[in-house]
Amino acid sequence: MATNSKKTPRKPAKARRPAAKTGRPAAKTSAAPAIGVTHVVVKGAREHNLKGVDLSFPRDTLTTFTGVSGSGKSSLAYHTIYQEGQRRFLESLSSYARQFLGRMEKPKVDMVEGLSPTVSIDQKSTSHSARSTVGTLTETLDFMRLLWSRLGEPSCPDCGAQIESWSPDRIVDSILVEHTGLAAMVLAPVVRERKGEYRKELVEWAQKGFVRARIDGVVRRLDEDIQLERYAYHNIELIIDRLTIRKNVRSRVAEAVEQAVQLGDGLCVIVDAKGENDRLFSTQRSCPNGHGALPEMEPRLFSFNSPIGACSRCDGLGETFGFVPDLLVNDPDKSIRDGALHVFTDQGRIVYGRLTIDHLAAVAKAFKFSVDTPWKKLKKSAQKIVLRGSGKQKFEFSWQRKSQLFTSSGSDRIAFPGVLGHLENVYRPSRARHLDRFRASTSCPDCEGSRLSAAARAVSFQGQSLPEVLDQTVDKALAWVQAIKLTGNAKKIGCDIVIEIERRLVFLADVGLGYLTLSRRAKTLSGGESQRIRLAAQVGAGLRGILYVLDEPSIGLHARDQQRLLKTLEALRDRGNTVVVVEHDEETMLRSDFLVDVGPQAGVHGGEIVASGTPAEVRETPASLTGQYLRGELSVPMPSTRRSKDLGAQKI
Repeated sequence: MATNSKKTPRKPAKARRPAAKTGRPAAKTSAAPAIGVTHVVVKGAREHNLKGVDLSFPRDTLTTFTGVSGSGKSSLAYHTIYQEGQRRFLESLSSYARQFLGRMEKPKVDMVEGLSPTVSIDQKSTSHSARSTVGTLTETLDFMRLLWSRLGEPSCPDCGAQIESWSPDRIVDSILVEHTGLAAMVLAPVVRERKGEYRKELVEWAQKGFVRARIDGVVRRLDEDIQLERYAYHNIELIIDRLTIRKNVRSRVAEAVEQAVQLGDGLCVIVDAKGENDRLFSTQRSCPNGHGALPEMEPRLFSFNSPIGACSRCDGLGETFGFVPDLLVNDPDKSIRDGALHVFTDQGRIVYGRLTIDHLAAVAKAFKFSVDTPWKKLKKSAQKIVLRGSGKQKFEFSWQRKSQLFTSSGSDRIAFPGVLGHLENVYRPSRARHLDRFRASTSCPDCEGSRLSAAARAVSFQGQSLPEVLDQTVDKALAWVQAIKLTGNAKKIGCDIVIEIERRLVFLADVGLGYLTLSRRAKTLSGGESQRIRLAAQVGAGLRGILYVLDEPSIGLHARDQQRLLKTLEALRDRGNTVVVVEHDEETMLRSDFLVDVGPQAGVHGGEIVASGTPAEVRETPASLTGQYLRGELSVPMPSTRRSKDLGAQKI
């Protein structure tokens, strides 16, 4: 329904009143000038001891903040510029994501313009994880795992024989020869060390006619209500057939093996009726001497963070907590009989055991050494027998107990367990106070600190296993990678992978970390080393348009490596990033595009911008303390004395 209405004339707009004087400049209503695009502008910074600092420095440059310690340069770079950039980034995320990341307080600043996403590379510890290494932090290990899984040459961990593929007929022949008369099950491994509930798959296998499966080592019927933990690793093996192995059932065994290989992606398992004594066969990688098959060659086989690739004894940590041989030695100048080891009592009996030094003397005689020889003069092989045991060689021992003589003879003969083996067997919480002083964290005896399983250690590429390369320094590993020659199909597969590995090693060498090994633990790195590793990782990431803030990256760096560090920072800048460095190093100041001197003194006497501009402009500023040092008016004198090894002063 239309209605007629008269439009009332608008009242003339009132003239705007001038902005009240507040001591701060009024906001401009016109478009922002070019300085807001090409510069980072900070106005009214009052964080910590900053006194309403106004600053403008160009983007896509290497800018150095300098000044005396406590003058406020870190408050300006970190607690103002970096924190405001992080806060704005978090606010750009969804409310759902912000509830997990928390909130960041707005720094005490009136305005910051021209900010890019900010990344801080400080001297704090990179990671507290016991699993982090230099290789994992720089992602070098990720590409090495890929290279070994694609081009590695596997061998048997037990005998060292080259792994070869077995045909199904050869698997059947081996089963009939080695397992004749055994009541066994033929299994198809369909899930190997993977997470998930597998509800849908279990139903589908039941519908296809499979009745039972061995799930995590337990045989279960598929018509049961099977509940698997979603985030736990599982092994599921379908039971193809249960039979007694005989030559007259060859066709039945062959049919079961064919089906198991098809379902298990080339894998087949034969196990006795009790679910013990597994034997794995593979149509792809099997030991010709009957030591089983290697797991699938995939990157997680070479990861100590994966159950498949990690050493089973140390769980991928490379260390175990146990008895240490060096702590057990009382006096290396004495013989075992005279008390070289802590574990024998004054009566010559081993603690918490029935074996004596006389029993050890019989073992020593068999291996041609004496318990009356000083410990330090014993050969390494003899010391190993005393500590680790006699292995498979058994002996006839006699001992007295409650006025009765006992003898281990015939089939009851026993092997000498070794001092370490005996202590591990008798260790109890009730005896901890007595024995704990001989225990410490030591390198894992199985993987020798490499963290990887035997199957992963048995794979070589260009004649080197992965742990051997990781134990090399960055400089040596780089030389080895640069010498790799690939041809044919291997070149198509591995060329790009080798290039990525070389790039990351070059970045590590460029920041002066060529002396580190890729297997070095992250928790053993100094603050400066951790910072430069993160710097190398950022250079390798190849990001653009980022504002990086670094806290004195030259700390702990030798003077000869300072040029290499500066080249890395300049490469980061030339890629289209803004690099802000808090630094005292003169060479860094002179190589900077823009220099900011904060001062003039520390604490309440600082918090001001004394000078800003190019290094040449700051050098000519009379009020700048940094400028006086750059002009040569002030200098740090060379000390006339230095401390010697005995802490005495000597003249230079």
